[in-house]
Amino acid sequence: MIRVLVIDDDEIAREAMCNVLVRAGYVVSELATPIGATSVIKRDGITVVALDINMPTINGDKLAKLLRENAHLSNLGIILVSGCDVEQLSAIGEKVGADGIVSKSKLHVALAPAVERAVAARAAKSGATSSVTTVSVPPPASSRRPR
Repeated sequence: MIRVLVIDDDEIAREAMCNVLVRAGYVVSELATPIGATSVIKRDGITVVALDINMPTINGDKLAKLLRENAHLSNLGIILVSGCDVEQLSAIGEKVGADGIVSKSKLHVALAPAVERAVAARAAKSGATSSVTTVSVPPPASSRRPR
């Protein structure tokens, strides 16, 4: 089961990301700030983190770099999400070792496929075989954590 943690300080953007991911069949957790992200990742068995670049406490690219440097999280997929220019976002993603990038203007069509690619990329890097499948039936309402 793929578990995704969405981190974005903008409630509307966070809600949009969560809705897209729940409809795609993922179990979704969310945080309004990056504070405590590592604890949630470990506690909830998070597979992929989708995080905003621009946040007040710590920028998403800095958090992504910290997560990527944590040896215990080597199989964690990381997707950077931002409203900034796609070329700029791509350069940031490459610099911090993100598995994917998604423009906020393309969330509805690009986020779920980016999660699948991130899971496949992490599986390939760990030498495991990926068994990612797309779920066409929406999950039960209880699959999303209450705030």
